[in-house]
Amino acid sequence: MNECSGHPVGIDDLSVYVPKLCLSATGEFATSRKIDPAKLVKGIGIERMAIPDAHEDAATMAAMSIKDLMERNDLKPNQIGKIYIGTESGVDEAKAIGTYVLGMLEEVYGQGSFEECATVEFKSACIGATYALENLCNWTALTEDGNMGIVVASDIAKYGLNTPGEYTQGAGSVSLLIKKRPRLLALAGLSGSFTKDENDFFRPLGSNIAVVNGKKSNLCYLMAVQRAFASYQRKALRGDAIKLENDSCITDYISHLLFHIPYPRMAEYASASIFRQEWRCLPRWKEIEAEIGEEPRPETFGDIDEYLAADAAFGKKFSKTRLFQDAFNAKVKDSTTISRQVGNVYTGSLYLGLASLMELHRLIPGDRICLNSYGSGCSAMVFSGIVQLDAENLPSRNILKLLNERKEISLRDYELLHEGKRVESIQDPHHEFALERIDEEGYRHYEFMK
Repeated sequence: MNECSGHPVGIDDLSVYVPKLCLSATGEFATSRKIDPAKLVKGIGIERMAIPDAHEDAATMAAMSIKDLMERNDLKPNQIGKIYIGTESGVDEAKAIGTYVLGMLEEVYGQGSFEECATVEFKSACIGATYALENLCNWTALTEDGNMGIVVASDIAKYGLNTPGEYTQGAGSVSLLIKKRPRLLALAGLSGSFTKDENDFFRPLGSNIAVVNGKKSNLCYLMAVQRAFASYQRKALRGDAIKLENDSCITDYISHLLFHIPYPRMAEYASASIFRQEWRCLPRWKEIEAEIGEEPRPETFGDIDEYLAADAAFGKKFSKTRLFQDAFNAKVKDSTTISRQVGNVYTGSLYLGLASLMELHRLIPGDRICLNSYGSGCSAMVFSGIVQLDAENLPSRNILKLLNERKEISLRDYELLHEGKRVESIQDPHHEFALERIDEEGYRHYEFMK
């Protein structure tokens, strides 16, 4: 993230597009998969999953969120210098998804209207859109005043039928308007990162279904976010971005912590790992251990697996302590609101957290927001921003209202769409972009349906 000539750079506004179809996690789905609905709602945090219709893919969803963002802000194509798209649901192995998207937008704004707009696709699992954001902020800081860019996170989270990851599916797109002197969130000029080669989650070439090593994926997520947060912490303190007072820590100066949300409960696990990491050297840790006992230490165990089991058990107890519950409810819980109704949207789930806070009017000018981004495979980035004075004046998106108006489909229709066996859309596209056909060479043809 960057600044230039004293002008802050960041997120000016955002737009969310979610398919108009959804599947209840607690109805036919839970019954057919022999899952206790309470496990999904309370244990995982999922109530409904967004399901793309037959005419939708990651490109149409990206085009829809961009169109809405431009209409909300009365933007013209010549004001947009770059559109960077983070996705792991790309529709071509070589051609950038953004070129399809620009083609769709030109059906609305006129042929050639986006020909001076550069686009590139960022792929790094769920962290791709965050790297796109970092790059576009750096470009914006160096470009002429008035030039803007758009970062798009657009994905379809898809797992095999009757697999353990099936209930963490979802679909949607989030578009972020990036400019100098933003109205919403000015991003700080530092970030913490961590990267390591892991096989916790990947999708082989030619497959539209991911391979997930569930338990390892959770461990990689927590480890990467902890290490990236420690990197961010060192840089923030070294650069005086945050000045600690007696017996305080970085998270004391953060109003909201946002996390990548493969499922809402994961935000609780991730925040617990961060607070535990921050608090263990502070006086308040005595209150924690008085409530749940001493934290396990590796040197007291002869076997690493025994230590890991004891550490996991302590972590569960920690998440139930009064101090953690107070911090979680104040700084994390509200950011999971939209994800509970949408499911996982891969690159966009972190930014659905920001949209949730906006919908709930939880952003107060001057608040520091910390964003913890993660991508399997694996990489994490932690960065922060300050809520701006104009954030309260941005018009409402009515996202929660639109989510309540979606059509709930049957389990059979969901499975037909999932397997690509339903050619006709459940709801005919109206005032939206649609995949019209794929020709004999495999080229995708899109159309704006009026």
